[in-house]
Amino acid sequence: MGLFSLSTVVMAGPMLLYLVTRRDVLVVPGFLPYAAFVAWMVPSALMLEGGTLSYAMRFAQFVSFAVLALYVLNARRSLPAERVLPALTAVWVWVVLGGYLGMALPDLELSFTVGKLLPASLADNPYAADLFYPGVAEIQRPWGAEEPFVRPAAPFAYANGWGASIALLTPVLLATVALVGSRAGMMWALVGLVLAVPPAVATTNRGLFLTLGVVLGYAMLRLLLRGQVLVPLMATAAAAAVALAGGWHALYASVTARQEVADTTTGRSNLYAETWERTLSSPVLGHGAPRPSFSSEINVGTQGMVWNVMFCFGLVGLVLFLYFLAGLVVRTFSVPSTAGLWLHTALVGALFMSTFYGLDRHLPYIMVVAALLLRDKGDLRSRLWRRA
Repeated sequence: MGLFSLSTVVMAGPMLLYLVTRRDVLVVPGFLPYAAFVAWMVPSALMLEGGTLSYAMRFAQFVSFAVLALYVLNARRSLPAERVLPALTAVWVWVVLGGYLGMALPDLELSFTVGKLLPASLADNPYAADLFYPGVAEIQRPWGAEEPFVRPAAPFAYANGWGASIALLTPVLLATVALVGSRAGMMWALVGLVLAVPPAVATTNRGLFLTLGVVLGYAMLRLLLRGQVLVPLMATAAAAAVALAGGWHALYASVTARQEVADTTTGRSNLYAETWERTLSSPVLGHGAPRPSFSSEINVGTQGMVWNVMFCFGLVGLVLFLYFLAGLVVRTFSVPSTAGLWLHTALVGALFMSTFYGLDRHLPYIMVVAALLLRDKGDLRSRLWRRA
């Protein structure tokens, strides 16, 4: 129906109704900084120069993420980790299938029912077009390239969104395997990881592989410090097998080929410098929304959640958001179970990638994972906090 990007907005109403009918609502430390950040978005709207529709839609999304977190916190009986993690793993599978769709039919553009019902004034909005009329792949034709670069993106509007989703949900997949603890689950996960490699390489997302490297390296170190050597040994063997099969060479070749004709590193650094300089012209309230760059076709206030929050909502908004995201990492650091550790590494990955990837579409994952960990913190009856 074309409501994927607004799914949490649609479901926030029923979730909020359930919460209102409860006699008591649980709120745990860690989410109040996010509530303060959402509240700070309101005065930042005063700095808008048009684009109120895009702002309203984004504000509704951020409010719905808060409702989602509050709902999971209070749905301990109906939404245990054993039920939620396989559902998030199913999302990972869906994203991988979207990657193959982008590789097979890169020119396909989806015209959803909801998009057909939009008035012309709304359908012509670039932000709405990305939501309701996305292509299944980004086809980039930089000058000097021998052939276009086809970067799978479905079910997201951009290939970077696909890469960020895989980077965040892969630790969730591993957490699910650790929680279930079956050999069949391990084998299916291994098959899925192998099948995810071709679309991942096709996206040429350096941030995806960099984040996965940081997450896996961090997890291996934590496991070794706990005296668990089996998983690190298996990961090392898998990396060696991929190298011997030429997988790393294929990834390096695809990334460098794109970099030779489209120097995205220099482009990003120049955009970051301009974002910082223009943020200082409105350091408290920010600018409300991204704005056209003076030197690039890419808008200022994009290319990373940190830069987006800083430019749109000022340094105050940036401090609140980073306090929230870093606080989640710190508060879940001591989780003792292997499944809990993998979920914790997903939050580490989110904090790391926030400097170069947007997280608007991926905050639902972060909220669900954080709520699962923090609602049972210290409860030894929880399988996530039960020591081995």
